[in-house]
Amino acid sequence: MGVSALMLTILTVVLSACGGSTGSTSNTGQSGSNCSNVQLTFWNALSGPDGPVVQQLVTQYNSSHPDSKVKMSIIPLNNFATKLDTAAASKTLPDVAIINEDQIATQAFRNVISPIDDVMPKIGYSANDFPARAWSQDEVAGKRYGIPLFINTMTMFYNADLLKQAGLSNPPTNDAEFQKAAAAMNTGGKHGFQITTGFPVQQIFQQLLHQFGGSEFNADNTQATWNSPAGLKALQWMKNAQAKYSQPKLPVDADVNSFKAGSAGMIWNGIWQDTNVTGDAVEFKGEAAATPQIGTQPATWAGMGSLTIPSSNTSSCTRSAAATFIKYVVDNSAKMAQGGDLPAYRKARNDASVQNIPLMKAVSPSAENPVFPPSVPGISDAFTPLGNAVGAVMAGTSQDLQKSLDTSVNQANQILKQNQQKYGSTPKK
Repeated sequence: MGVSALMLTILTVVLSACGGSTGSTSNTGQSGSNCSNVQLTFWNALSGPDGPVVQQLVTQYNSSHPDSKVKMSIIPLNNFATKLDTAAASKTLPDVAIINEDQIATQAFRNVISPIDDVMPKIGYSANDFPARAWSQDEVAGKRYGIPLFINTMTMFYNADLLKQAGLSNPPTNDAEFQKAAAAMNTGGKHGFQITTGFPVQQIFQQLLHQFGGSEFNADNTQATWNSPAGLKALQWMKNAQAKYSQPKLPVDADVNSFKAGSAGMIWNGIWQDTNVTGDAVEFKGEAAATPQIGTQPATWAGMGSLTIPSSNTSSCTRSAAATFIKYVVDNSAKMAQGGDLPAYRKARNDASVQNIPLMKAVSPSAENPVFPPSVPGISDAFTPLGNAVGAVMAGTSQDLQKSLDTSVNQANQILKQNQQKYGSTPKK
């Protein structure tokens, strides 16, 4: 599954202070108010346009916080997971990390990240400051492990020129409007909508599943349930859209390439594709909008990055500095919109500087109803059978939609059972 650093992002922010995870400090055990000269290191995997923006935040933080300094390093995304595992094994974990939404529980149960309840009074946010689903995603076994930083949503990109030629002035917002727009642009060798056999078809399925009132798992997350009537309806909608408007059996990224070539009216992909398919990147008027609400329930698949404090961070001075840095970054996260990241913090997202960016204004409401996996350790493994099933159906190698979903559910249930035995019921200490 090829995704950019912005889609299934695991960013790491490292703050090692006064020795932190690599040495001792005379300030260990003291309260945050007695700490000084705390040296912080900041790792992240932001190799895209958001990297320079975060560097600006670091520079501003250093200028305004004389008692602590942050040094930023960008780690290649494909090396990040390995580096984190190596650091955990050698007990040299960073002091603060931004972890992807599907990894929060896994890293908590592996004792890679620690609960941050002790520093929440210093950080100061509450559930009212973020979308409810984003806030709850960072809760594991009754404890808080992170603060949401950004929510990057599934986005609809459309060819405004083709839409206008079809006699339409606004992008579709519901199923009826989608069918009308796709059909109107599906002419003259153009395709009204392009959908592939790989990424992001699993994510599109999950989004539609929730819009049709379904869910991937049961209430206690012990059984997969995407083979429900809502799941069948979601997959059938995708097959119908493919048959009516799209080229068949498209490989990953073929939707993006077709859109860039001007031969597709609409595609659904990650928000991070914006600079690749709009503006100067294309020779037509490429625009972005929220994906339509096809079913009765508002739901948009999204990825999220959250600031966390790894378990190696035991110094009270370091934890205090980490909390200060986390709060500073989230407080000023409106700036991240300039780099293509939609702020999770509601106050930042509603800031005029964010809402004046057409892309951010268009997708901002989607952040209030994000589709995330449940905060369960190893949950990403359980999605593998789903991705395979949806991909096979879209590729035409599996004709029986219900059987494909049933088979993938059985496989996922075995994985869930194995994960329960592997991780247990509470995070390691």
